[in-house]
Amino acid sequence: MGLFDFFKRKQIANGSIEQISFAEKAVEIITPAIDQFGFGHNKTEVEKYSTKIVWRKDKRYIRVCSSNYPTDYPYYYNIVLGEGNSNDFSEYDWNSIALWRLKQTIDPTAKTKEYSFPLDDKIIYSLTNAKNELLKFGHSFLSNDLRIFYETRTSINSEREAYKINKRDKNGIYQTTYEEESLKQKKKFT
Repeated sequence: MGLFDFFKRKQIANGSIEQISFAEKAVEIITPAIDQFGFGHNKTEVEKYSTKIVWRKDKRYIRVCSSNYPTDYPYYYNIVLGEGNSNDFSEYDWNSIALWRLKQTIDPTAKTKEYSFPLDDKIIYSLTNAKNELLKFGHSFLSNDLRIFYETRTSINSEREAYKINKRDKNGIYQTTYEEESLKQKKKFT
């Protein structure tokens, strides 16, 4: 076992069997496909009910995130395309899009949604299909042509509201305001 293998295993030590299997196969299937576009595997984080895998090239990133948390049923995973900081929630929430949304922009008649979280023998089939869709619908993003990415991101963000904060005033009446950082990000990425 090499040093890299030790650290790789340490990153997934807290994961469930389902999430560990999913993460290992996702890295194995997706990495060679996007390596040809210069995206390198950046990190893998596996928890009991979730996985986050990031590949980066300059400012762009591809993130696979999954959840089989009991309250998140039906369980799912997404391939997310983004620009900027893939670790800062206030940025990646506004400056990234799910692949299925890009697919919807490119082919409005396509049935689109996040992928169902696969188990056992369905993992390879599901991730191979997701990889093929990434290569097909994400090709412009992978090739650094960001026009469709920006168009889709702008469309999604223009329909969203900034996050709201509800708190009681001195009279005990709830007042609603917008969260300031969220307002900035909406304006910046719309």
